[in-house]
Parts: sequence; structure tokens; C-alpha cells
Amino acid sequence: MPELSGVERSIKHCIEKNGFPEKSVRLPFKSIHESCKNHNTALKEVLANLTQHKIFGTIQGDFIEFRASNNLKEKPHAPKQTNNSSKTTIPNRDDLNEMAQSCISKMTPDQMKELQNTVSNMSEEEKENILKNFSTQFFKNKP
Repeated sequence: MPELSGVERSIKHCIEKNGFPEKSVRLPFKSIHESCKNHNTALKEVLANLTQHKIFGTIQGDFIEFRASNNLKEKPHAPKQTNNSSKTTIPNRDDLNEMAQSCISKMTPDQMKELQNTVSNMSEEEKENILKNFSTQFFKNKP
């Protein structure tokens, strides 16, 4: 198991003093990202190295959540129906959130900012259409 870098040791110390591994701990994304920049290391690399020490970090908006288990809390997988007149089933928003977080965790801060700006300028109808299109493409086999 590789030795922890300065950034990784700092993260481990912070989360342990906040109840890790018994509890999931969230730390501010911006602070961790700045620390990575100051130490000339990639956040993706830091998170990958921490997984080797059974510390699993997931970017969630303005925070990074650290857990002792790679499994998220079990969630029901029954898709929700918006209404019976619609032929498209919109998947459970929790499932969508998990998938989105997985994609977002691989984005750079500039890409995340661009995505936030794009979504904030969309109408509710446009957002709903994206969900329907996503549902059609990725949840074809779900009832």
C-alpha cells in the first residue's frame, strides 16, 4: 500500500477527527482542490490513492464526501412514474443523482462551472426534456 502524500494525510486527519470511519464526512471541495493545486497533484490522483486506504471520496456539489465503504447506502430501485399519460418512465431521481455524481467526479472545476451555467440558464421544460431523453436512452429495459 503506497504511503500517503501530504494532501492525503491532511484529508485523512480531518475526516478522522470528524468521526470517520464510523460516519461519512464531507469536506469542502474548494479547499481540497486548492490544496491539490498548491502541492502540484491532481485531485483525481489523491482520491484514487485514498481508495487504496479504504477511504472512498465522491464529489457532491461543493463538497467531497468520504466513506469507509465503496457502496452507497442501499436505495430502492423501483422507478417512479411521473403520470400515467406519459409513455416515458423517468427513473428514480436518486438513481439519476448517483449516475450524475459519478460523471461529475471526473470533471475539472472549469467543466463543472460551465455545466452549472448551462443548467441554470435552462427552462424547466428543457430540463424535463433532458430527463426524458436520458430515461429513453439509458433505462429502455426498465418498466
